[in-house]
Amino acid sequence: MSFAALRLTLPTQGLDIGREMLALYRDVLVNQILDKDDIGSHLEKIVPHLHNLNRMPLDGDTRLSMTRSLIRHYLAYAEQIARGAAELDRHVAALWPECKREMCYAAKLLLRDCAGQEKKALRQYLYWSVATLSEYLEEFSRQYRSQPGSLWGELHRLYYMAHSHGIADIHGAPPDNRSIEGRYKQALLLTASQPEHLSRTEQSIITGYLQKWSFRASLGRQESPTLNSHYYYIDMDSHLSLQNSRELQGIGNDETIIVLNPLPLIEQARKHMKQLRTGLSADKIGMAPGQDSIDLFMTLKKAIACWRQDSTRRFERYGCNQLTQAAIGLSSIHHYLRQQGPSPSEMVTTRTLNRSKLGACIEVAPGMTQLDVGDILIHRDSGDQEGRLAIVRWLKHSRGYQQAGLEYIAGNLQPVALRQDDKIAEALLISTADSDSLITLKGQCTGNTAIRLKPFKQGPTLEAKAQSLVQRGQSVDQIRLKRTAV
Repeated sequence: MSFAALRLTLPTQGLDIGREMLALYRDVLVNQILDKDDIGSHLEKIVPHLHNLNRMPLDGDTRLSMTRSLIRHYLAYAEQIARGAAELDRHVAALWPECKREMCYAAKLLLRDCAGQEKKALRQYLYWSVATLSEYLEEFSRQYRSQPGSLWGELHRLYYMAHSHGIADIHGAPPDNRSIEGRYKQALLLTASQPEHLSRTEQSIITGYLQKWSFRASLGRQESPTLNSHYYYIDMDSHLSLQNSRELQGIGNDETIIVLNPLPLIEQARKHMKQLRTGLSADKIGMAPGQDSIDLFMTLKKAIACWRQDSTRRFERYGCNQLTQAAIGLSSIHHYLRQQGPSPSEMVTTRTLNRSKLGACIEVAPGMTQLDVGDILIHRDSGDQEGRLAIVRWLKHSRGYQQAGLEYIAGNLQPVALRQDDKIAEALLISTADSDSLITLKGQCTGNTAIRLKPFKQGPTLEAKAQSLVQRGQSVDQIRLKRTAV
């Protein structure tokens, strides 16, 4: 398979500079990047210089000497970011997406100009191309944006080239000593996790988990013409990421079809959930030190449901186009309910795009607010004084707007003051005919803890005990309650 057959997107290389300017670029991109832990502080210099370098017609040796060390440091630093071991400040974070794009270009240019016929060199440059392209695709997920289909086609063809040369499963590529197949599996399983249904914290957790455990899933040819509803399928001739057995067109054992079996990974994740429930710390299963075990448990629970391809839609949606309002976040909802009516300062204007029996899809204009998966809100139609409590189940960005899928939470809702260990906080009590639950700030209540709830309206203080966690969002928890006295 030739480089031309990969059909990789590359920048136009029409920028020409002199020898002195090239020496300046070498100083910035090589001499100043001394420590992989320090690359974040240099992004303001790296990004514009690498952008220009990728558009210069250089010979292979010069390009290799300018970018080899930089790519290694970048991949090591990106892994730290994904695992939560390093953070980007707000200013530097704005440069991170462009950095990922330019690193992806740099790796593909090395593959074009430097790979040659030596198998070791080919494996290294193919690995860097797969790794940087995977990071670039992941950035679209983190921004809740649709991933360009052409990039998935490129990733498939890069893997196929490595597989055809017998180097896809060889470990040892710097900087992390992983294999091309391992990186490819991680990218596939991340998109199978449906990142649009994960909060930003959950996205980081599942990325870190797959770095360690994606090897459990198997990847290979589909020998039988019969498709398996538990597997995912990749068509090497398409620009699609993954397809299930219903979506795949054609015969299952076509030579262009590769099958991804997530069942061994699901079994491993279930074992880890059981260990976490019995007190095992998250770092014992390869996560970053200090990783919250409850966050990991709840994230794996959501990921397993996705990997199993469980369907969650139970009711048909019908389209609409209505201006609506929302009070977003625990504090805003609390104030909204206490004053028994809308307050302009608490409400955000939204547009409802479609509805179902149990939820709705809304659109929020740029600059109005920044939603996250797991956020709670009161969704109120024009003329409706009460509204309905809802949780954000998925997010997408389209044309600069945020689109959010809401699921309504059933039950009688009232604002309460939560007293626990002499501390008072705002909370929401949800009561149905056979159960009670409480929405609090994330981590505020732990299981089997005695609490007192004081309604802001007329009513007696409720003595209760916090039990199991129903669900966890980016900033709030919903916890089951057991009443102990009235």
